Amino acid sequence: MDLNLEQLVNQSLKLYLKFGIRSVSMDDIARKLTISKKTVYQLVKDKDDLVTRCIELISTQMDMSQLAKNINMNMIEKHIHIYKHISRIIMEINPSFEYDLKKYYPMQFKLFINNRRDHIFNEMQADLVQGIEEGYFRKDIDIKKVSILNILRIESLKTTDILEKYNMRLIDLIDELFVYHLHAIASPMGLIEFEKLQKPFKN
Repeated sequence: MDLNLEQLVNQSLKLYLKFGIRSVSMDDIARKLTISKKTVYQLVKDKDDLVTRCIELISTQMDMSQLAKNINMNMIEKHIHIYKHISRIIMEINPSFEYDLKKYYPMQFKLFINNRRDHIFNEMQADLVQGIEEGYFRKDIDIKKVSILNILRIESLKTTDILEKYNMRLIDLIDELFVYHLHAIASPMGLIEFEKLQKPFKN
């Protein structure tokens, strides 16, 4: 099959997210894509190069600015829209992915974490400002602190081992954290709007 670099990176990232990076060899990728390993190396220099390109791709996927840019929705709707996108990404990532990245590809891990934090921080700040202007979020929010807390909230979900102890599914905890977060920042008008949207949100 004819394969370009974008397709190689896309398919490789899916394998890394599902199985971890360490356990997926360049041979595995070539077999999965039904191409020769020589073809893979014509598109990327080595596995280190491929992993770097995969991190750049997943960083782009985390960027919500373009995803919701042209969608006509208020900030409560956008928050729900973003939540669904981010929760899907979180659920798709095998814990081995970040572990392998940190242990075997420290430069790419640093890039991954910095990009993720920047996306979350910048998007949350912009959304809070817009939500306050629209009247859906409280005017007394400390925007910087809430944005940092949101980073901590997301990162803690990826590192905790408490879920098994209390027999809790990650997706159920993410759902509750979202509701908890929204109630903490929403104005009375925002809560009314959220109640209107809760039924489709829960579906």
